[in-house]
Amino acid sequence: MVPEPSPMHPSATSLLMFAVAICFMVIYPVAVALVVHRRLAVGWRYFGYGALVFFLSQMVTRIPLVLVTTPLVAPLISRSKPLAVAWGLLLALTAGLFECGGRYLGYRWLMRREEKTWDKAIMYGLGHGGLESMLVAAPMAILQLISLLSLSSASLDAMAPSQRAVVVQQLALFASGPFWIPLLGAWERLWTLGVQVGLSVLVLQVFRRGRLVWLGLAIGLHTTVDFVAPTLIPLLGLPTVPTMLLSEATVTAFGLLCLGIVFALRPRRGRDQAVEVPVSTA
Repeated sequence: MVPEPSPMHPSATSLLMFAVAICFMVIYPVAVALVVHRRLAVGWRYFGYGALVFFLSQMVTRIPLVLVTTPLVAPLISRSKPLAVAWGLLLALTAGLFECGGRYLGYRWLMRREEKTWDKAIMYGLGHGGLESMLVAAPMAILQLISLLSLSSASLDAMAPSQRAVVVQQLALFASGPFWIPLLGAWERLWTLGVQVGLSVLVLQVFRRGRLVWLGLAIGLHTTVDFVAPTLIPLLGLPTVPTMLLSEATVTAFGLLCLGIVFALRPRRGRDQAVEVPVSTA
């Protein structure tokens, strides 16, 4: 009789699902951009503009700042739930400020005097969200997989009790939990890309309608998305799998909302064809 796999080792199915999710995170944004390029006849340089904005606003500036400051505040937020919530809100707000502010500057500096259109905003958002998926989400999934494989063979007795408890929970989840758990990362990317496109279309309205209030709306929506799912929902104290599902359901809802915004702000023939107007702070 063949012995059953150790419950501390991820199953072959879980490993396959990880591989599927990682491939999806890399291929999906490019596939959608290819469709948009053909259907809307938008140049790839706008995809590149969006990718550049994400790289500069997150990879070069915000993420290094977060990596430097997090160890400094970690002892405080680990002992205080209100401080942990405040820290989560700060992270969400800075993400909104850096990314949406970067979008605004990208429109202003990279596109300069050329007309900034809805079609270009779609490709711009795909580049922004696409690089996030390929350069952040996919590598994080790869690192998580490597960590699980290495930890599953590590000596748990050598770890501190608190660390051991977390590791055991993770290994148990991927070893004996639902086989589709690794696919949640791909599901999140599916809808997060729509969020990024919606935010790019919102920021576009600053130039199409001449009011900075649209930038504020984009920052507020981005902050809400980044605060609710990763910070507020875990505070409900639900088991791990329901917490993950509720978080992904929230991301899905925001994705649908942003796609609604995208189509609601799509120019109609004979309407919304206005030339760009000077930006007003009113």
